[in-house]
Amino acid sequence: MDAFRRRFPAPRQKLLEREARTSPSPSATYEPSKISQLAKESPSWYKVASRRRLYGLLFPAAIVSYMTSGYDGSMMNSLQTVSYWDDYFGRPRGSTLGLVSAVIALGAICSTPFAPWVADKYGRRMGITVGSIIMIVGAIVQCESKNFAMFCIARFILGFGLSFCTTASPSLVTELSHPKERVAVTAVCNTCWFLGSILAAWITYGTRLIPSTWSWRIPSLLQMVPSLIQLSAIWFLPESPRWLISNDRADEAMAALIQYHGDGVQTELVQLEFAEICAAIELEKSTGSTTWKSMVSSKGNRYRVFIVICMGTFSQWSGNGLVSYYLARILDSIGITNKGTQALINGILSIWNFGIALTSAFLTERIGRRPLFRISTIGMLIIFTVWTICSALFAQTGANSAAIAVLVFIFIFQFFYCIAFSPLPVAYSVEILSYSVRAKGMATYVFSTKVAVFVNQYVNPIGLQKAGWRYYIVYVVILLIESIIAYLFFLETKGKALEEISVLFDGEEADVKAIASEKLAIMEDATEEHHEHILPKGN
Repeated sequence: MDAFRRRFPAPRQKLLEREARTSPSPSATYEPSKISQLAKESPSWYKVASRRRLYGLLFPAAIVSYMTSGYDGSMMNSLQTVSYWDDYFGRPRGSTLGLVSAVIALGAICSTPFAPWVADKYGRRMGITVGSIIMIVGAIVQCESKNFAMFCIARFILGFGLSFCTTASPSLVTELSHPKERVAVTAVCNTCWFLGSILAAWITYGTRLIPSTWSWRIPSLLQMVPSLIQLSAIWFLPESPRWLISNDRADEAMAALIQYHGDGVQTELVQLEFAEICAAIELEKSTGSTTWKSMVSSKGNRYRVFIVICMGTFSQWSGNGLVSYYLARILDSIGITNKGTQALINGILSIWNFGIALTSAFLTERIGRRPLFRISTIGMLIIFTVWTICSALFAQTGANSAAIAVLVFIFIFQFFYCIAFSPLPVAYSVEILSYSVRAKGMATYVFSTKVAVFVNQYVNPIGLQKAGWRYYIVYVVILLIESIIAYLFFLETKGKALEEISVLFDGEEADVKAIASEKLAIMEDATEEHHEHILPKGN
């Protein structure tokens, strides 16, 4: 069995970690991280004023980016229960319904080449600003839509702006966060999808009773609220220290680290972080790892791209897309046809999802990424299979018990989905990407996600309409494939500082700890010389 495990990266990592525990001199890949040790010794964020301020600004400025996607999915789900929207646009079904849902993903796909360029050249904050402005325009046009074509164009504009925000936001969050909370805070990013989903579900539940087109125009206009929140806060944050160092503004980077990671003091943790960031960026520049070509030029980067694409596609092709955008059609298929009941179930499900995802986000560093992915994929496979069987029984017999079982299994399925594929796709993708390819890698993540969403949203309504419950079998097969890939290829990054994760993909030559130690020694010598220089003569 061990021979089989050594043939694949993730099982091999587990074996080597076990061997390293008994080795007197473990390799750099498996030795303890000094930054992680210092971070653990740091007080919790709520006890430190500077970190309370940091996260108080990060949440409205960057983390809420993902609210727009969640708001959209839930809004489109809910609008199918609003008669004024349904009638105004000619009762869209099948491919037409798929088009209006999927066009926001098409907009995001089209802006993918530009989003990382803005984030890398002008900074993470500018990427968020550009995206927010574009999405505000899209929401206004969506609210003012006079026909189906105008509604689709507005959604394309929304998607075009969304890519800028979701490329820059996770990079800024993970690069600014204190090492102690980095994983949890970044994981919260994607869970905000459900925060937006909850707002849209309950806003639409309330406005559906308005006897005019404002029953759908109000939710459409409010889609710009997350973007307004971001614009109000983003320029109160410092720029990413990694971006500053990469653009020869090291003094500003050190000032930001001192302010937010050292609470105004140049601590050992701050010095070590600064040294490792400088070492990693110098190493990446020296190897030419800063272009689109570099994304596939090395074995380590090809592995990263593979995982990032898996994160993007798995987060959308696990069957969750059926629930996110077409819950009303699924409920129709099991006999729950009352529009009010459908909207209520959608609202309750959104709250359930958010609670599970948020809890998992804060437990990620304790449990680890790999166990969560394995439990999630296997759990979804089992539950979705049973869900499919119950749907078939209802279709054949019309038994009320089968319909209730389907509804129960939808909630259980969402539990297994939310423990990993809500908090982790963004957090895992952004941490495995080295700085020089982080923005481009996150753009690749957004691209793969939106391609999967586009295919999902266009094909799912057709599949549900033509094949009914039989269409679920496609997702059973996909989930089986996902379970195998998660077991064989998803590496564990628990307990490593951001710059130290590269060694898992690029080998010992990517170890920045030795280079950082040299830089740290130089910094300490320079500090001692400075102190000696300013001491009064005769002391």
